[in-house]
Amino acid sequence: MKRSKRTFRSIWIDFIFSITIVLLTISAIAMIYSSENHETATKSQKNDINLDHSVQIEEIDSNYPGVKIVTKISNDRNAPFAIQYPQSIHKSFNDEVTEYITSAQTHYIDLINKERKVNENITGELNISFETITHHSGNYSFVLVTNSTVGNSTNGILEIRSFHLTPESGEQYTIVDLFNHAPERLEDVASLVRTAIHEDASLNKHLLQNEIDSHTMPLWKNYRNFAISDDALIFYFDENTIAEKTLGPTIVSLPIEEVAYLLTDMFKPEKELDKSLIADKPPTELPKIEKDSETSSEEEELVTDENTPLESPSASGKVVALTFDDGPDPKVTRQILEVLKKHDAKATFFMLGSRVEYYPEVAKEVKEAGHELGNHTWNHADLTKLNADRVSKEINNTSMIIEKVTGEKPEAFRPPYGAVNEQVRKQTEMPVILWNVDTLDWKYRNADKLLQIIQQKTQDGSTILMHDIHQSTADGLDRVLTYLENEGYTFVTVAELHNR
Repeated sequence: MKRSKRTFRSIWIDFIFSITIVLLTISAIAMIYSSENHETATKSQKNDINLDHSVQIEEIDSNYPGVKIVTKISNDRNAPFAIQYPQSIHKSFNDEVTEYITSAQTHYIDLINKERKVNENITGELNISFETITHHSGNYSFVLVTNSTVGNSTNGILEIRSFHLTPESGEQYTIVDLFNHAPERLEDVASLVRTAIHEDASLNKHLLQNEIDSHTMPLWKNYRNFAISDDALIFYFDENTIAEKTLGPTIVSLPIEEVAYLLTDMFKPEKELDKSLIADKPPTELPKIEKDSETSSEEEELVTDENTPLESPSASGKVVALTFDDGPDPKVTRQILEVLKKHDAKATFFMLGSRVEYYPEVAKEVKEAGHELGNHTWNHADLTKLNADRVSKEINNTSMIIEKVTGEKPEAFRPPYGAVNEQVRKQTEMPVILWNVDTLDWKYRNADKLLQIIQQKTQDGSTILMHDIHQSTADGLDRVLTYLENEGYTFVTVAELHNR
């Protein structure tokens, strides 16, 4: 029996209709899947940290000829960092240092973003600081210390890298240049280093015997991180190469007399060294930075500035304590001193040890002007994320350099970020000074905003937080003090405020 044309047409129509339904269904599923993926990707991107608009960069002259200090700071609550590194007039040196800094910062941010895809509450901290070690030949050794933590302290990275510069010529000398390219000289050095390692009582129980030989072999690459001063030749070995990671990088300091016969003429020691009051710290005082082996306790109370009211004095007459953090600065601090002098006002300056070392003359001017000296740690690290030994060194090294430069010990301590816990408090006998008026001058960089916030928040007994590294703070300070004087306030130091 023959099928009619209408029957064939009906079958084709049904077939095409069925195919259309199937295609529409697949398309709908694909759109839903794509939408979910896009939503997930968008959410992930929203959680990513982008610091393009929150990084503050400042470049200033140092106390060392031909050397500038670049400071990069981000107060992003999830990925804060404080970075300082040297720059010169020589492009090749600058490029090499900048490449290292950029790599460290990028790795830090990428790691946080990766972890935040799993836990959006993950935070971190990056701190890069540097020491400048001079030699009588005029050469500089720059020792950069990078401390990076993401999540708990077990994920931290602590490393030391050195860079070297002849400031006049721009030449970047290496370990090879110290020993005239002679491998046999390096063999003697390797022997001295191994002896020093095994004689170091603090390392005895932590040595990685199977690693020491390979990492101290007389190969130029093993000794690429070094510094040379008039007193010593210092070598820096990565974590987990000489000793267990909990001790951090291993620092081996050889007295210059021991290696003098191996050095080229340029680096041989002089018979008489010119030692001054503000000379570089001896290598034995270089912080032997230890890895934080203690996991941060989330149960420990973290006291921060915004949530900590300070007790107001009960005596009559309105008073206010002006405080300045993060200096000294060769330009801004001096401008602030002039404004304070104009208003016959005293203030408290919480100084970073690393900046006191670079600007000793400015620190002395603060003291000579009659202001109170305060300790703000050496590198502006979050002390609650460090072990007790690291906290102690951050505080004590800063007190020592302040006293060495000014002749006066600091009598007050302010922890960076206002972050303090019981362990931090145990490392110092100085009173821990926070604040109750945060001008946010680091954020707004606006002289008008500075005055506006002080007008809104200041009351009798207030401790006002400002920073003597921002030009806008110096620009707005005169109007701030004029306003406070007109409101009947007297300016006192932190010690005077709390002794009333």
